[in-house]
Amino acid sequence: MDVLISGDAVRECVIRERWARDTGHWDVMDESYYEDTRIAVGWASCSGSEFIEKTKELAVRSRGQGLHQLGPIRVELSGDRAFAELPAQIVMPIEIDGYAANLFVWERMCFRVEKREDDWRISEFRAVYLKDAVFPEYPQERISVDRDLLGTCRRSYQYTHYWSIQAGWGDHPDRPGVDRPELMDEVYRSNREWLYGAPGA
Repeated sequence: MDVLISGDAVRECVIRERWARDTGHWDVMDESYYEDTRIAVGWASCSGSEFIEKTKELAVRSRGQGLHQLGPIRVELSGDRAFAELPAQIVMPIEIDGYAANLFVWERMCFRVEKREDDWRISEFRAVYLKDAVFPEYPQERISVDRDLLGTCRRSYQYTHYWSIQAGWGDHPDRPGVDRPELMDEVYRSNREWLYGAPGA
C-alpha cells in the first residue's frame, strides 16, 4: 500500500508541475522543485527557479504559454527516490526569423523525484527528443530559415535547437535524442544508478 501511495504522490507531483507551467501558476511550479533542482531541455539548462523565470520570459516574448499533452506516466520507486517517465507532445507559440509560428515537439520527459522531509518534489527534469516540426501561425505565409544553420542542428530536435540559437536562448547540441542513442542510453543508465545505486553497490 505504501508503494501505491508513493507512486500516486510522484505522479501528482509531475502532473502538478506541468499543469502549473501551462497555466502560469508560478508559485505552484516553484513548490514542485527543490533549491538544487536541475533542468535540461532543448532551449534551457538551469536550476528549477531559473527555469521558471525563463518560462515567464518566454511567455511574454512569444504569444502565451505552451501546451503539453501528456501520456501515461511510468514510475519506478526505490525508497525515497523515484524515476518518472512519460511521453509528451508540446505546442509552443514562438517567433522564428521574424515569423509567428508554432513549434511542435514530441519527446519523452524524464523526472527524478525525491521525498525529502515528507514531501515529494522534482530534483531533475531532462527531455529525450524524438521529433519536432514548425508551422507558420498564418497558413498563407511560408517560413524562411537559414538552411546552413538548420543543417547543423540535431535531427531529433532540429527546429527547437535552431529556434533556441536564433532567439538567444543558447546553443544546446548535446540533448539526448533518437539520433544519438548513446546519449539516450546514458540518461536511463544514470537514472537507474541514481535510483538503485551503482552496479555492485
